[in-house]
Amino acid sequence: MKVNVREFLGGNFVVEDAILLREFIQENIGQDIELDFEGFERIPTTFLCCLFTDLINKNGRDFIISHINVKNLSNFKDYSRVVRGTTFN
Repeated sequence: MKVNVREFLGGNFVVEDAILLREFIQENIGQDIELDFEGFERIPTTFLCCLFTDLINKNGRDFIISHINVKNLSNFKDYSRVVRGTTFN
């Protein structure tokens, strides 16, 4: 399932909007999900933390890594720090 984050949240989202996206992901967690961040210059790390931390706690880090992919994310290193728990890509 492909999710265009700009279409889902709009162009001027706030960190708390990650909760809406997280709930959508949790409702569809059995499917492979691709989050497309096209059109955004940079996604705040706090948004990524808000989006992924609860999902990781509920489903496990390995499950999230294998079922949720991101693309067009300019700050992939920040994503790796949050989701993979490391500074490695």
